[in-house]
Amino acid sequence: MGCGKRKSGAGSREDNCVCTAVRAIKDLQDNAVDECVECETDCFLSPLGAVSPINNRPNTRIFKLYTKNGDVFKVKKGYYKLPFFRVKDVFDNCCATLQLVKPDWTPGDNEDDDADGLSNFSGFEWKLTDICITVDLECFCAIQCVADVHVDLECDED
Repeated sequence: MGCGKRKSGAGSREDNCVCTAVRAIKDLQDNAVDECVECETDCFLSPLGAVSPINNRPNTRIFKLYTKNGDVFKVKKGYYKLPFFRVKDVFDNCCATLQLVKPDWTPGDNEDDDADGLSNFSGFEWKLTDICITVDLECFCAIQCVADVHVDLECDED
């Protein structure tokens, strides 16, 4: 399993590791429980709440994606770019609808400022944005799970 690897045989494709991880995150979110386990940030840990739990009722596993050249994938929200996502749906083998999630972090005056460099997420509340994108998960080579959090499942308007 890996970037661009194909399963041998009659043209069938093998899910890459990012696709597999996003599917696992979606399943965990769909079956969120109140259990909380302290562990490292492995995207496959279950139950939801096992990855750097920030509160006691997680319903979302926030993650970052990395492109095949190693860059963090970011989406513009206002004057800054954010790399944090929640999976809304996985479909057609390896496509997904992702919703941009933002911490309660405020960027500086520089338009190039973004939240990518944040390393301690425990002090933040997280909010959904009104930005959703559909991606081909095979375009990414790595996924980094950030935290399991509780978010209001209504879009933020700002």
